[in-house]
Amino acid sequence: MKKKYFLVISFLILAMFLVGCSGTGMIPSTSVLSANIIITEWKQDYYDWSWGGEWSDYVYVYYEVENTGNVEIDYYKVYLTVTCADGSKYYDWTNGLSVGVGHKYSDWTMVNVAGKQAISVMITDWELTHYTW
Repeated sequence: MKKKYFLVISFLILAMFLVGCSGTGMIPSTSVLSANIIITEWKQDYYDWSWGGEWSDYVYVYYEVENTGNVEIDYYKVYLTVTCADGSKYYDWTNGLSVGVGHKYSDWTMVNVAGKQAISVMITDWELTHYTW
């Protein structure tokens, strides 16, 4: 009987050790991983030449990530969609690291639109990760 208890307890301790070391443990139910992510500005240069003009290949997107949860955002990924005047859409993503609880992080990225005129930029989705080492 003691041998069975010893094996069961040994197995449970080993299982807890392996889960704890894997870094993929679950976030406790009291933890909240959330953020407000907004575009603060976007712009695209226009070059006016004497023989005509052309739009820059790149749209510059300025954004903020504000951690509204109660755990640190260790990694984030933001998905963007740029709509052009001709109706075409260009998709891209950007990422970043380490946004502390209650902190706001500002950054920028570029989206290649192949010289077409951009008329809108939207955040279409995002992913947040908190590692529980």
